[in-house]
Amino acid sequence: MAAVKSDNFVTPPMMNAETSATRAARHVKGHARIAELRRSADTLDDRAQAEVWFTSAVTASEVGDDENALVAVEAIERLNGRINDPYLENALQLAVAWTRPIVDDFEGALEAASIALVGLRERNEPFVAFAALTVGMLEMTFGRDDAAHQYLDEVYELGNRFGNDWLTSTARTQLATLAVRAGRLDEARVLLLESLDAIEEAHPNTLSATFILVAFANLAIADADTRRAALALGAVDGLRKRSGLLAWPITRRDESELTARVVQAAGDTFNDAFAAGSDLHRREALALVRDGSARR
Repeated sequence: MAAVKSDNFVTPPMMNAETSATRAARHVKGHARIAELRRSADTLDDRAQAEVWFTSAVTASEVGDDENALVAVEAIERLNGRINDPYLENALQLAVAWTRPIVDDFEGALEAASIALVGLRERNEPFVAFAALTVGMLEMTFGRDDAAHQYLDEVYELGNRFGNDWLTSTARTQLATLAVRAGRLDEARVLLLESLDAIEEAHPNTLSATFILVAFANLAIADADTRRAALALGAVDGLRKRSGLLAWPITRRDESELTARVVQAAGDTFNDAFAAGSDLHRREALALVRDGSARR
């Protein structure tokens, strides 16, 4: 399982740059392969089982297969203390952190992500960036924005160090949301433009594009631009449906609350704007963000 290889800096599969068509095909094949591996998991040694369940949890969480994601996490937890590989053990904790929000266990998710962060930091592993991002986003969910800001700044610095545009873009996207919460809308616009610049060089995937669009919807509603907020949320919905994805479990609660605010603010105009947004393809959707973020 390449995603947990410890001798190189490897990006989790959900964060790789791909076209929507390639992604959709990979998920179909990936699910079939994982199902095959899982059927024989009991015949594998503990390390091989851990790799199977890690990949299963990550893939299932991304595509919205909540039932199988939770099954994978239960299997991971049964393997606790049986894997003689600190890197893999920490990667497994991240898989738990990415999955636990499915059942609203954000405390459990933060505990797992924090364990992974400490372990990866002690070993100076590049994968620490994804642990810091996870902790930062979970701190945002709890409204602890100062703590979140520190972790996200670290993610940005690590992304620069490793030349990972996905990390630098995602850190800037989440920092933009924090700036909106603090009422610093001009700062949020700058951060979103920087996020776009970073990710467009790396050919944005659906996850990174939707992160940017959700952050932009937060900015737009704070700016009383309900139409752009609804367009952005519609674009998120359309991009995910065409890629066969659902919202990442960690972000679902905040996105649901944001959507409710936009619906209330937009009133009768929401449905038409949302529908128009859902027809936007990735380039058009990101152009909406660039145009809206460049306005003063």
